[in-house]
Amino acid sequence: MLLIGAFTVNLVLALSACAMPTLVQILGTMKQFQKDWTFPRVTEIGASINYTLFDPDVIGRVDITNTFYGNELNTEYLFGAFSSFGTSKTTSLIGVPLNSTISELVIQGDTVSLSLIAMFNWTVKIVPVQVNFFFKFDDEGKVTQYDAQLVHSSWLFQTVLPGFIPILAKELGLPVTTNPFILVAKRAAMDICAEHDQFCTGENLQYKSTEECMNFIETAIPFGDYWQAGQNSGICRYLHKAMVSRRPSVHCPHIGPSGGDMCIDRDYEETVTKNPFKKPFIGMPEGIAIPDSLQPTHPVSFACQGDCHLKMKV
Repeated sequence: MLLIGAFTVNLVLALSACAMPTLVQILGTMKQFQKDWTFPRVTEIGASINYTLFDPDVIGRVDITNTFYGNELNTEYLFGAFSSFGTSKTTSLIGVPLNSTISELVIQGDTVSLSLIAMFNWTVKIVPVQVNFFFKFDDEGKVTQYDAQLVHSSWLFQTVLPGFIPILAKELGLPVTTNPFILVAKRAAMDICAEHDQFCTGENLQYKSTEECMNFIETAIPFGDYWQAGQNSGICRYLHKAMVSRRPSVHCPHIGPSGGDMCIDRDYEETVTKNPFKKPFIGMPEGIAIPDSLQPTHPVSFACQGDCHLKMKV
């Protein structure tokens, strides 16, 4: 059964009227993805580091984090990370998906626009999270690329933060009146540095001592907000610590001072205009070609000559 909004559609009946095999494959993949992107199912998939519904060369972009290339990275970030947060022995600052409802779904050719309302367990509260996806499929019904946006991401942290305060204060042995950002930064630092001490050794070493690690996470960088999980922030390193144990050589740099190629300072305009995808997420009716004006292009550079300030007449 495929749950779409408040309606339950019998998948067998829905597909029996479809003449396009690719539509059958796409709906099957979407149904399976909806089932797989739940805890504890993410644990099994994360351990495989190879999601079978993804093409080996899949490209995935999540607006609050980064762009990921290849099946391994995309499996780790969509599934493996949530597996670690869902089994954490300390209070997790990042929630895990429990179930989801498809609230919007548009399929055209090999392109899907999908909106999920996922119920996330944030330890202190269960909160709905809206995630919008664009998917592109190959002839076998596997995902070749996806683009995901966490809707209202800048609103989410302030919604769950009050619930963390008393729990973290007790867990860390600090007064409940402690600044909330000091609490989350210390919790994050302790968890990040514990992973570093255990798994980032030898050539993967990022900090000379636990003290150096703690000082860096707590004082040298801002903790940030959820929408900054792909920037030079504590929350970015906290996200990546969830994957260190599986592939230290890949992820230890991400929790270190440099941030590797993930937790780094980013330029707004470059982030907005850069297109990492091989094909546009544009579905056209059969027999109609995509106009050249809609084909992917290189980012446009803008240069100002003289005074670039807008002059408004009053």
